[in-house]
Amino acid sequence: MFAAVVATSRGVDVCVEYDVALAVEDFVPVILAGAAFVVLAGAVRRGAPAAYPVVLAGGLLVTLGGLAKATWKLLVATGCRDYPILENLLFPCLALGFAATAWGAMCLLKGRQVSPWPYLLFPAAAGVGAVWMSMAAGEYRNWPLLIAAAVGASVMGIALAVLAFGAHKPSVGVLFVIYTLGTNVLPPLAAQPEQSLELQWAEQLTNSAVQLCFLLGALWVRDRVSTPRSSQPADDEAGVPA
Repeated sequence: MFAAVVATSRGVDVCVEYDVALAVEDFVPVILAGAAFVVLAGAVRRGAPAAYPVVLAGGLLVTLGGLAKATWKLLVATGCRDYPILENLLFPCLALGFAATAWGAMCLLKGRQVSPWPYLLFPAAAGVGAVWMSMAAGEYRNWPLLIAAAVGASVMGIALAVLAFGAHKPSVGVLFVIYTLGTNVLPPLAAQPEQSLELQWAEQLTNSAVQLCFLLGALWVRDRVSTPRSSQPADDEAGVPA
């Protein structure tokens, strides 16, 4: 989801930056992430029902932002039709959406509703910062929103990893660790000034693999929450309550 979010901040000519196949592939991680968020929302609905609508809305918001950015890239690649609103929609969607899903993941981990205020105030502050920086610079500045999105995605990934490790499922915990690391490592790589076509393919395929890890982990979370505790393995009983 994050691999190409900083591409246009490098001062490149976007009309020659992407080819059509690369632009089409950019939909793959978005679709994988969207499916993962739907699955995760289903788990939250069973384990922390009060958080369900917030998590679902947050996941859909992240997916909407990703689809808008992928659509922008495809339009640029197929005819240099540049609609900046599609690209710029990504950043507020990620910041708000990941804040919501992070809160839901924390509720699921704790087995109760936690205070939503930190998850509301942080992206709101990032939005104010982005507006202030944009006004001062005379052009759009998205870095505060990107930071807020990375923090929200990291909190969500770490909470789910703790849930998995606490349930003695290290293989699933590793999936969420990979997701969290990928969320934070891919954007700096995509921001490098020299981007060959091969490197861009490597970044996007890696992003797709990262989102697949998220989806596989989310499927386990849903199954764990759906399984009655009496039927779970004995060594699972010491884990975090779902």
